Amino acid sequence: MPDITMPKMGFDMQEGTIVRWLKQPGDEVRRGEPIAEIETDKVTIEIEAFAAGTLTEIVVREGQTAPVNAVIARLAGDDGAAVSAPQSATPAMIAPATTPVAPVQALPEVAPATAGDTDVKASPLARRLARDNQVDLRQVHGTGPAGRIVKEDVEAYLAARGAAPPPVIPAPVSPPPAPVSPPPMPVSPPPAAPVAAAGAPAVVPTPPPAAAPVSHSVVPLTNMRKTITRRMSQSWQQAPHIFVSLDVDMGAALAIRAQANEGRAREEQFSLNDMVLKASAAALMSFPHLNASYGDEGIILHPAVHISIAVALDGGLMAPVITNCQDRSLGAIARETKRVVALAREGKITPDLLQGGTFTVSNLGMYGITEFTSIITPPQAASLAVGAVRRVPAFKDETDEVVARHTMTMTLSADHRVTDGAEVARFLGAVRQLLEQPLALLVG
Repeated sequence: MPDITMPKMGFDMQEGTIVRWLKQPGDEVRRGEPIAEIETDKVTIEIEAFAAGTLTEIVVREGQTAPVNAVIARLAGDDGAAVSAPQSATPAMIAPATTPVAPVQALPEVAPATAGDTDVKASPLARRLARDNQVDLRQVHGTGPAGRIVKEDVEAYLAARGAAPPPVIPAPVSPPPAPVSPPPMPVSPPPAAPVAAAGAPAVVPTPPPAAAPVSHSVVPLTNMRKTITRRMSQSWQQAPHIFVSLDVDMGAALAIRAQANEGRAREEQFSLNDMVLKASAAALMSFPHLNASYGDEGIILHPAVHISIAVALDGGLMAPVITNCQDRSLGAIARETKRVVALAREGKITPDLLQGGTFTVSNLGMYGITEFTSIITPPQAASLAVGAVRRVPAFKDETDEVVARHTMTMTLSADHRVTDGAEVARFLGAVRQLLEQPLALLVG
């Protein structure tokens, strides 16, 4: 019978973890039907069957990790005969029938999903959260598109149910030291009694009770968190960071955004962050060293601007890429941003949407953060951190009159091997000019 192998979902993918099997041994499988959810170091995604038949064996169980091309399951035809692998299949997708099962790294067992959960529409993140907390998804009300259950629905169910806290693992505690007898203490003899001999036994005090064991919980690292740890550590250790901040008057941008979005459908509206993306792309065309990478043979200048946008997810961070921002209109950038962010949050994003970024924009303004610095995503040379728009007192036109101004702080992190502080300052000045005179962003 043919082998179903761990697919290679990206150029640098080395292994994948089975999050959930959508089919069980004995189940019929149609060609192109999702059979499992796998987690790579970047995404959680469904994999499909390459042929119709019956799933006969699951080799790699839920929660286990296997390298690329390792056998994870086996499939047979409807009559029990082996299904021939398609001739056009690449080695990355189908392993030969005689390929032995590759050893897999065993991870802690996870609670299996109930049979009814398979028919419930739910995002991969919601299924994982439900499985980790023994939640029957049939009892959860979905608020996503077409009643799909999303992560927030499971969290609301857990809050209403009063989910038990995760078990704690007691840390090993060293045994208390053996009590040591103190030196003999001088004792006053009673009247008319002889002095005690020098070798008389001393009184040993009762030892104090042992300290209570200290408890803590351990959260296993996901593949995504391992990748974030590795790449951010690499960037911080290898790239000398410089940080430059600049305040922007966002009054005109707020006004023109409100005017332009009036009467538009929600999916056609653009945000202040979309305006930052458009302004950054336009400015980068004049500052190629900030749209670059450091290489062993020199500085690599990228002709197109592909902006990675940081998206916070459960257990990590993902940065889908908006390609060719220098050629996109503000509306096109807004539509593409909505699309890739939705894919990332629903666990449907594909690896090709996470590759090729040349510059990063990270915005924490929605959390009320006014200013922060970001670590550069390798091999990029710069990352722009955007804070919240806030009302601050300011002098009007260099007079003594104080007015309220809508201010936003931008901080650029740059690789000092590729650029210098003066160039970073000029770039931020160009972005500020575009945001303070935003009409060019609408017509550009």
